[in-house]
Amino acid sequence: MATWVGDGLPAGLMERRQTSAVLGTVAADVASARVLIVADQPVLRNVIRTACGASQHLEVAAEVASGREALGAYRFLFPDLVLIDVSLPDMSGLEVARRLRREVPRPKILVLSGRTDDETLFESIRVGVDGYLEKTAGVREVVAALERLAAGERLITPEQERSAIEELGRLVRRAREASDIVPSIAPREIEILEHLGSGLTIRQVANRLGVSTRTVEARVAKLYRKLDASNRVQALAKAADLGLIELG
Repeated sequence: MATWVGDGLPAGLMERRQTSAVLGTVAADVASARVLIVADQPVLRNVIRTACGASQHLEVAAEVASGREALGAYRFLFPDLVLIDVSLPDMSGLEVARRLRREVPRPKILVLSGRTDDETLFESIRVGVDGYLEKTAGVREVVAALERLAAGERLITPEQERSAIEELGRLVRRAREASDIVPSIAPREIEILEHLGSGLTIRQVANRLGVSTRTVEARVAKLYRKLDASNRVQALAKAADLGLIELG
């Protein structure tokens, strides 16, 4: 993992800067796009670095393991492309992308995600990344994507845009549903849901609240109707989805 030295440059990048100064004319001749690799897994960084090194169109400017290091390295080196793993130890890769979008000059950003849910894809497109790949993609596909970005292409496919639009529709429907349901749930009912979510039985909830089991059963039945649920698991899942409670 990179560390910071006196002039603000991560250790290990000083040598790269000096080498670039010596070989600047060579880099200009081949017109390579300079890449910043942001991933906390050393194996992933090594594989991508090696593959980029084999490309005639790419040059690895630096590799870092955290969001903070990525922002610092970008502001010092100004690479053309930034490859970001969504999962970073200090902040989300999407948060890094969001901050880089405000930088001048703005780099082309390729997000690499280990998640397959449409929500992550939607958030990536909303942030404004230039490309999105899942980690199931081979290293050749990653390098090809970087080369296409360097050539000025945008890699968000029509299928990805459709998935993002569908996810937006789900979020809108969820928000509308929440606006209808949430105000109808009383604080006492939320307390009951929290107790049920912690694994307490109806009798235990009644003892905790100092009421009869019949009272709690009546409250739970009412909650089921409000949440359109037929059992405890459905009710708790719906309540968590609406932000009424937290599970786990």
